[in-house]
Amino acid sequence: MASRKVALGAAAVGVYGITAVGSYYYMSGSRRAAAPPCSCCGGGVPFSKKSAAQYDKIASAYDAKISSDEFVMGVGLLRKHLIGSRARGKVLEVASGTGRNLDCYKFRDGDVPWWLGLFGTVFEGEVSGLVMAEKSTAMVEVARDKVLKMPHIAQRVRVDVGDCTDLSRYPDESFDTVVDTFGLCSFSDPVKALREMQRVCRRDGRILLLEHGRTNNFAWLDKMLDDGRDQHVEKWGCEWNRDIDEIVRSSNLDVEWSAKWHFGTTTVVSGKRRTE
Repeated sequence: MASRKVALGAAAVGVYGITAVGSYYYMSGSRRAAAPPCSCCGGGVPFSKKSAAQYDKIASAYDAKISSDEFVMGVGLLRKHLIGSRARGKVLEVASGTGRNLDCYKFRDGDVPWWLGLFGTVFEGEVSGLVMAEKSTAMVEVARDKVLKMPHIAQRVRVDVGDCTDLSRYPDESFDTVVDTFGLCSFSDPVKALREMQRVCRRDGRILLLEHGRTNNFAWLDKMLDDGRDQHVEKWGCEWNRDIDEIVRSSNLDVEWSAKWHFGTTTVVSGKRRTE
């Protein structure tokens, strides 16, 4: 019986691995192009304007196009676990896209007694309000339509149009939680964007990240990401071979914990602004 369980477990891991790698091959396509040096962490991003235009172009069909890939990779579960268990209080979600995370937030039922606010009390896993910021106007419209169809939260959600490398419309320390899922791959300056997230987050708040990028452990997989970078930018508007760990380090984020999935191509981070 024990050997059978081991065999089944090994088979499951094997199937998962093949599926994960296969999904990346499928998304990268058959045409390969030589990748220029990674331009994250400075140096400019040659596709920044093209990225915004591409998101506008694919906005209406975006959810349908990526839903199957996210299902196979278990990305939906990662979204729900990270956001559902750790987002709290007043939340800002940057690069919110079409609002794929809306179902992940656990909104507070009813009003909290006013006197608790005197002590700055917030509740774990309970969201009092959500502001979503997205640079693609077409994706903003899709997200706003979703919110309108969710009357139980509509009064507590606002969707703004804005570049996430410049969050100047939001005051310092104005949010309890800042969320970014798969946004660092498309920002013109990901380090600046992450520093802005820290600026608007309260000192006792959290920055929650779910990102994809290079593994720095599997050369064959990193090469595949490098070779498929240009085509992926054309198709999805994101640079999927960025070094997420280096971006996080360069932003000076104080990392509480992090985890890797999908052979290290997916990174989950919970951090906070560094106070010293």
